[in-house]
Amino acid sequence: MSEDFLLRPVRTPPAYAAVVDRVRRAVALGVLLPGDRLPAERVLAEALGVSRVTVREALRVLQGEGLLTTRRGSAGTIVSPAAAALSAAVDDEEYVRRIGDVFELRLAVEAMGAGLAARRVTAEDLQWLDSCQAALVASADVHAFRRADSEFHLAIARMSGNALLGQVVEDLRAAAFSRLDRDDLAVIHESTIRGHAAVIAAVRDGEPAAASSAMTAHISEARQEVDAVLAERRRQSAMP
Repeated sequence: MSEDFLLRPVRTPPAYAAVVDRVRRAVALGVLLPGDRLPAERVLAEALGVSRVTVREALRVLQGEGLLTTRRGSAGTIVSPAAAALSAAVDDEEYVRRIGDVFELRLAVEAMGAGLAARRVTAEDLQWLDSCQAALVASADVHAFRRADSEFHLAIARMSGNALLGQVVEDLRAAAFSRLDRDDLAVIHESTIRGHAAVIAAVRDGEPAAASSAMTAHISEARQEVDAVLAERRRQSAMP
């Protein structure tokens, strides 16, 4: 087995594929919302450490997928207003299995991250969490909600001080959550505000056990609500 592991072929994706993945992930996390404009090619190339030709090829791929659209004039390249609907191509059964795996891992990883954050929190961290909560409360549509939700969970992961944990949380959110943007998440919006508030209060008090418990309760409630949304979607799709 060790020899098989060592001698597996090394596959290095082309540079443009890494740029494509970065943009896709930004959309899935809510870093980029439908209608948002991307930076200019030159800015993207310099920031990502690739050539403008590489950026141009990545943008062509994303435009072909319908994730991005280019408008003449000052608008430039923007995230397609229909970007959230593109995930509909994923098979429903496959998606249900995937999101179940995501929630199981989130319960383990994010509860621990919240506990670590409560041990290591700074005054600046608390200000950022408060701004995340304010953005969540003010979010008027599902896209703004997804951005505020992601910012909170990624902030807690960063505050944990564990870089690997932070990467796992980002990977989990990018893997599953953009698909949910096709649904009415009003009920999840309200419970998320309550759940985040409980985590913030425990982190502010420097109580690791309480922060872990609050995060566990929040993610467990979110899973129940997401399962209900998906079940209703399946019921409606099965109707004649």
